Amino acid sequence: MKKNRYLPFGYHIQNGALCIHEAEAAVIRRVFEYYQAGMSYRRIAEQLTAKSVPYMENRTDWNKHMIKRMLENSRYCGGDDFPPILPADTFRAVATLIGQKIQGEPLSEELDSIRSKAVCGACGAKYKRDGRSKNYEAWCCSAEGRITPKRITDQALLESVTAILNMIISNPSLLELPSPHQENYSLDVARTGNQINRELEKSEVDSDYTKLLIFGCAAAKYEACADTEPEYLTRRLLAIFEKQPLLDAFSIPLFEDTVKQVVIDSDGSLWLRMNNGKLIGKE
Repeated sequence: MKKNRYLPFGYHIQNGALCIHEAEAAVIRRVFEYYQAGMSYRRIAEQLTAKSVPYMENRTDWNKHMIKRMLENSRYCGGDDFPPILPADTFRAVATLIGQKIQGEPLSEELDSIRSKAVCGACGAKYKRDGRSKNYEAWCCSAEGRITPKRITDQALLESVTAILNMIISNPSLLELPSPHQENYSLDVARTGNQINRELEKSEVDSDYTKLLIFGCAAAKYEACADTEPEYLTRRLLAIFEKQPLLDAFSIPLFEDTVKQVVIDSDGSLWLRMNNGKLIGKE
């Protein structure tokens, strides 16, 4: 057995040909049987480690990631022209079982609405729900390799979002943004304006050059104009919340109409980014 693996576990090169490694193939079949019997990735890895099953030379420690890769490797049923170690129906049955466990319990309409807008406050990745166990439903960051120190449960998520919406209903002024800045044209804009005037005062006007000056000056002035969209969106939000009674439970219509993102921090704190860009959370 080599110190480093260049082929998937279960295969080796013999007389220049790709062949099944029978001892390792037996381990693979056992792993698939364990998983179909209900054992987790971690528990299977512990079993193999306890029995000192070699993964490669001088290595008998296994982890759940190695087991997961093995169970998802389609080469074991003849994929990519590898000799099959498992029947195709066994591999498909395990793939279906993995899919069911990943999917977990279906989300309620309320939670699915929140899921579509939930992001990690630390990295901006989507938040996902780990619903593999009814006793362990929790929300966490979906970024690869990222660990969420404090996971938030379904109930806590619904209650937190509803509480912030009620806070806004009680005090709609929370939605207001700072007054938009007034146009503040740069010194270059003023100079260009003066140059345009000088060109127009000439007896022979270079029309092409003057047009370039005018277009450049207009573009610079446009850049300095205040963005009025947030102000419009704020007025629209105020109109909705000022007539909205306090919520007894999470409201899908209100949430969909007014919230752009649900921002969840690693410590479990939660904020709502409203459609006008205002970020509101409970202190």
